Amino acid sequence: MLGNVACNIKYLENIPAVPKRDLILSRLGYRKGFTELNANDMALIEECINQGRLICKPAGAYLFTHVTSKSDSGVQLANGIYFQSKSLSKLLEYSNDVVLMAATAGKKVTEKILREVENGSAASGLILDSVASQTADAAIDWIVQFLNKMLAREGRILTRHRFSPGFGDLPLSYQKDIFSALKLDRLNLSLTEKFMLVPEKSVIAIAGVEGKGN
Repeated sequence: MLGNVACNIKYLENIPAVPKRDLILSRLGYRKGFTELNANDMALIEECINQGRLICKPAGAYLFTHVTSKSDSGVQLANGIYFQSKSLSKLLEYSNDVVLMAATAGKKVTEKILREVENGSAASGLILDSVASQTADAAIDWIVQFLNKMLAREGRILTRHRFSPGFGDLPLSYQKDIFSALKLDRLNLSLTEKFMLVPEKSVIAIAGVEGKGN
């Protein structure tokens, strides 16, 4: 049962997440049927996508914890975190448990992006940036799918949507609470004074658990 794994952080250091090519292109502003690319442009894009997929090292972590109380304005978790957010409270309306998650594309790709830009290859840097962003998103999607398969044994499922600090009415400052709860330094992540994740291509998210028992 879920209660037996609550408060146990699980780390996933080799997530088999592959970013989708069409999402990478979309992030770059490509619109099928409207955007024209010559042979050199296409060759550079393909080279950078392949290179980015090799450099990215998707990893992540997750933690289940119980919701001890809810109101229209916020949610209190058993691990001591209180989220003051009407939107998050609404998302967790039918959830007695939540999962805190994080995923990263790793620092090597971020370092490569910076080198490309510094060496005057802004186009390559931009393409690699898109690959890294989509890889981090793909990694968090993979974690969601993995957890849903596990929860399905109990007749439970994660909320259709997830929530991240910095969106809606949930301040970015809550990244610090989730970072500490997940002990993300173990994945070589850090947090700036303005609560930004380092490496930059990293994601933190919250989802509720719905179904039997709620």
